[in-house]
Amino acid sequence: MEIRDAIAELQTMSIGLFHPQDTDGRLIAQQLKRLGLHCECHWPPTLENLRGVDVAILSVVPEIVSKFGTALIREFRRKVVVSVVGYESPTVLSLACQISSSAMLFSPVKPFGVLSSIVLALSKHKSEEELQKRIQKLESRLENVRLIEQAKRFLMETRGVSEEDAFRLLRNRAMERRCSIEEMASSIVDARDALVAALGNCPDLTQTQGAKAPIRRVK
Repeated sequence: MEIRDAIAELQTMSIGLFHPQDTDGRLIAQQLKRLGLHCECHWPPTLENLRGVDVAILSVVPEIVSKFGTALIREFRRKVVVSVVGYESPTVLSLACQISSSAMLFSPVKPFGVLSSIVLALSKHKSEEELQKRIQKLESRLENVRLIEQAKRFLMETRGVSEEDAFRLLRNRAMERRCSIEEMASSIVDARDALVAALGNCPDLTQTQGAKAPIRRVK
């Protein structure tokens, strides 16, 4: 990510500085202002003042650890997070990990490190979002494959057709209804499940499912 592009994007984002108004807090606020980035200062962090924030710069100090419940941690995990830490306490580092910090600033904060940390955090957050989208897309594809396989199996058992013809039948029905094969497969699987739920443990159904129907071709 180019620095200019990052700054331009950050200028459109809501930045929350969750830090006491001490030397570090004032320095960070001044650096953000110098870069043309507007920020809202809050301390301590709460759900109310966090929800409208895109980028959160948080002072991770021991005294706020006990204030972090599950809801607040979950809300921070949705943000681009830069943690400000004063020392490497296990408690402090644990919280920084729990809130998915993408970058860190170390106290005493130096002016030249503020922008670098925010850009790094933004870049890492965007990469993680992109990776998550790819994972969701793959999961969706796998689910579609599973539905198509179930629909084909149902057609093979009830129509007595081969796997190839079951897929052809599925495709033809989808074309007739002007929907995707996945949507058609989902409808067939839903209908099958509704039939099973309606009939329950029907002996005739069990025998039909267990019997091997003769294979026939679909024209």
